[in-house]
Amino acid sequence: MENKVLLDFGSISIEAKLFDTRPSNKFYTHLPYEVKLSHWGREYYGPIEIEISEENPITEIPPGGLAYSKNGNYFCIFLGQDPAWPVEHIGQISEKDWKKLKNKNNLSSVVIKSVD
Repeated sequence: MENKVLLDFGSISIEAKLFDTRPSNKFYTHLPYEVKLSHWGREYYGPIEIEISEENPITEIPPGGLAYSKNGNYFCIFLGQDPAWPVEHIGQISEKDWKKLKNKNNLSSVVIKSVD
């Protein structure tokens, strides 16, 4: 089952789909999250309160990709760069929506919740 989430940055909100994998489903069952974001290159990331297992960490994430890193328990949003180390790809923002984030360098937090 594919779950949808809302990423609310305050100034902009977008939807994303989570994959039907064990890590993605575990991420979904612990919603909502409030994540303080850091910005590095074309990536946003921030710690979440739980540890999610990795099943298939990869080194290339497509633009708009949502990922989890066990290094720091980080939730990551990739906007066109690859991760510094392998991460678990847990979901995807559509191309038209992730491009809305592309030139925003001042996003400081995101609330992630389920879409009913």
